Amino acid sequence: MKTLTGNRLEAAAASIERRLMPVLQNMADEPHIAAVREAIRPAFVVLFGATVIAFFLVRPQPWVARFLDAYHVGFGVMGVALVALLADQLARSFGYDRVVAVAVSLAAFVVSMPLPIPRNPVLALGSLASSSLFLALIVGLVGAELFRHAGRLIGNRIAATLAASIGMAVVFGGLAAALAPSHHSIADVLLLYFIKPLIGVGNTLPVLLAIIFLQMLLWSTGVHGPAFLAAVTTPIFLGAIDQNGQALVHGQTPPNIVTLSFFAFVYPGGSGATLPLSFLMLRSKIPRLRKLALATLLPTIVNVNEPLIFGVPLVMNPTLAVPFIGVPLLLAVIAYAATALGLVNRTVVYLPGASIPSPINVWLTTHGDWRAVVLLAVNIAIAFACYAPFYRSFEDAMRAAPAAEEQLVKTAEQVREHRVPDIAFEPDPPPGGAP
Repeated sequence: MKTLTGNRLEAAAASIERRLMPVLQNMADEPHIAAVREAIRPAFVVLFGATVIAFFLVRPQPWVARFLDAYHVGFGVMGVALVALLADQLARSFGYDRVVAVAVSLAAFVVSMPLPIPRNPVLALGSLASSSLFLALIVGLVGAELFRHAGRLIGNRIAATLAASIGMAVVFGGLAAALAPSHHSIADVLLLYFIKPLIGVGNTLPVLLAIIFLQMLLWSTGVHGPAFLAAVTTPIFLGAIDQNGQALVHGQTPPNIVTLSFFAFVYPGGSGATLPLSFLMLRSKIPRLRKLALATLLPTIVNVNEPLIFGVPLVMNPTLAVPFIGVPLLLAVIAYAATALGLVNRTVVYLPGASIPSPINVWLTTHGDWRAVVLLAVNIAIAFACYAPFYRSFEDAMRAAPAAEEQLVKTAEQVREHRVPDIAFEPDPPPGGAP
């Protein structure tokens, strides 16, 4: 019976692999999505952090107001960086002039900024706040389509580049001029009619669970779920935390439960909440998994777990897919309920999760609330209890069938390299070796 169940799980995994993986991979490799994913890279967060620290140190204000002002400047710098990186990446993908595309996109970004634009460039960047990333995405993507279609319709490369540049001026300059008499900018319109409504929707539990489920489902098939959805989720949840920070400065209750920092409660150890899995593997009966746990424990503590995801592997693993997807959903419900009931403070600042251990992260982002550390500890304990039986079952299956373990690791590596193998999982022979 156990073998039969294992065969069914393997057959299900093979079916997902053959049918779903190519679709997801094609989506992940779509040029616009791939360009956004490449533009929002780790260096992006480093740039944000360096900007916030530098501006915080030079501003003569009370520390909370100074920190949040620095935050706004950091958002603005992220927007400028994103529009330049995205324009460059899209130009690489579609083969038009990179230098002109970046220059024109930056000009369109400036034209779209809130009015009046301060003469001080630092204050100008700060005026963008959380609308900067959405604005950068729209400018970059619209510019890419204008340059791409101009290149297709006009045979001469120089003429096509000129036509696309004029098109950008007409679209963004014309819209900015039309809005100017009402003292609004393109950034203002985005914030009022797109970002704020999306933040309201993203602050609900059903949407939170849907995002987590999709992120983990994508990860379980080898597609980086958070990166895949980053173009939409990052601007929304950064905007939410900006609203919370502004409310704190003005003595009001932060309005949003779900922010970018809230996910520290959901993903201790990284995507899938894999910190407990690392500790379980430290006492594994399989030498390979023990060595992997030792090698990946420190990165997992600071929420970097891709080596663990592909090393165990959790990718294309039907046994561990259940806790890998289910545990973050459960932790999200617990954290959402605790925050909604006022048992912990709402998150008010953003700190990069991939560089700070989760206990320190949640304490700082909730404005020094020790109860946040307790909630995180409870979530980790629950995750440990959920992972344990599935991990023991997986470990026993791998010890009984070393060849299956080797094949699982090989499949995960092929998926990681974007090569979808054509593997048909064959059922084990009946006891006694009969055909």
